[in-house]
Amino acid sequence: MDYHLPEIIAALRRGGYYDRVMSAGPELDRVKEYLRSWTGERPLHANPIQRPHYPLFPGLRHKPFHDPRDFPAAAVLEREFATIRAEALALDDAALLDYTRAAAMQTGAGSWTLYLFHHMGVEVESVARRCPKTLAVINSLPRVCTSYVWGDTLFSAMKGATHLHPHCSTDNLRVRLHLGIVVPEGCLLRVAGQTRTWEEGKCLAFEDSFEHEVWNRSAHRRVVLIVDLWHPDLTDVEIRALTAAFGKSDVLGLFLHERIGLTPNPDDYMRHIRSALATQDNSPVVREFWPA
Repeated sequence: MDYHLPEIIAALRRGGYYDRVMSAGPELDRVKEYLRSWTGERPLHANPIQRPHYPLFPGLRHKPFHDPRDFPAAAVLEREFATIRAEALALDDAALLDYTRAAAMQTGAGSWTLYLFHHMGVEVESVARRCPKTLAVINSLPRVCTSYVWGDTLFSAMKGATHLHPHCSTDNLRVRLHLGIVVPEGCLLRVAGQTRTWEEGKCLAFEDSFEHEVWNRSAHRRVVLIVDLWHPDLTDVEIRALTAAFGKSDVLGLFLHERIGLTPNPDDYMRHIRSALATQDNSPVVREFWPA
């Protein structure tokens, strides 16, 4: 997959975002260093087990798994488990996007399907309107990462005999929560050198910038709710700057066909995301960092 680094930097410079950040005070020093790593002015960090597609944002403390008790959002999801589970189990296959081919890493006889709440920085549950209570819970979560292009919230359903090969995500800016919804025996998640399983009604917290892989060795479907949170070491102003960098239509448009465009019948979602792009540039966080 092409993650458009040269095109992104060109758009950031063309629209004035790059100069705006570089002329800011010390509160954005780490964002400046991050951008310099994109342009080659700063050496790239090398880690054989943490290698996201984008350069590593500097100064964040990383570990494969986190204690979910350190994240208030995890407690909210666990408290609302019954409501979330009821809506997840009410979904039929027609409401799910088949992500098997888009993942380009699935093996075995199974498949991987998704029900999206937020995708590419846009709320898309309104396309299907099937899980309003779960959407409300997600939108209430502290530090939920829903306005950022690589922050996702979704139900993930993996059929039996499915294996997702080792892979790393796009960036190191997030911590990912998995709330176990339906967890048969034989389902495993490995992150770096640690392997764990899910528990129904409980959250796992991990960083998908580390190499990770997933197995469903059972004969039954495994379902989890996935919610991305901003990394706890990011400051509020850094989060605004990073959201704005990818929230401008000039940049977000580069990703329009990534991932969802590889799924069968994505037209309704694509039309919805294009419509959202038309108003994205008027958001306060984009206007704060894009003078042009």
